[in-house]
Amino acid sequence: MRITRGEFKGRRIKPPEDIRPVSEMVRKACFDILGREVEGRSVLDLFSGSGALGIEAISCGARQAVFVDSSQHSCSIIRQNIADLGLKDLSQVIVGEAVMAISRFYCQRRKFDLVFLDPPYYQGLLRKALQAFSEYDIVTNLGYLVGFCYCKDELFSAGLKGFSLVSDKKYGQTRLVVYRKEDEEPRHISGNV
Repeated sequence: MRITRGEFKGRRIKPPEDIRPVSEMVRKACFDILGREVEGRSVLDLFSGSGALGIEAISCGARQAVFVDSSQHSCSIIRQNIADLGLKDLSQVIVGEAVMAISRFYCQRRKFDLVFLDPPYYQGLLRKALQAFSEYDIVTNLGYLVGFCYCKDELFSAGLKGFSLVSDKKYGQTRLVVYRKEDEEPRHISGNV
């Protein structure tokens, strides 16, 4: 499994044997959509598996990444991938369930600019995790949620509260959705009164 762009382009990382990582093609498409929005951002990689999405974000200039996965084995692989690339100072790995982690970050008043969600398919986990983001405010204004799921999964026909849909594309069996958090800052209109 290779990193597709940035400082570590072409470097290999090891995926755990028991996961379905996002393909290189879909990862590349994802980062093409995000473009320069990754640079300088704080990243949360939920259901991180191998850590490929968060590592790719760091490779593209993200300032830090937090990796969360419920599997101790996956977290061990992520730690090894991070060490192999010399990214320990820019990374944190947490063993835990995604929605619980979202809730914990909310209690800690911790926010992220860019969140990747790549849960196992066919279990409705992406929908459940996305719903948690409308309840727990851990995404910065104009930050992004990027989700990967099975191409026929139903998400939110009425939209995700507090977010607007930026992109919804299918690549083979994978559906890639990108949401952007709506700006909550009040806008002031200047001019003569």
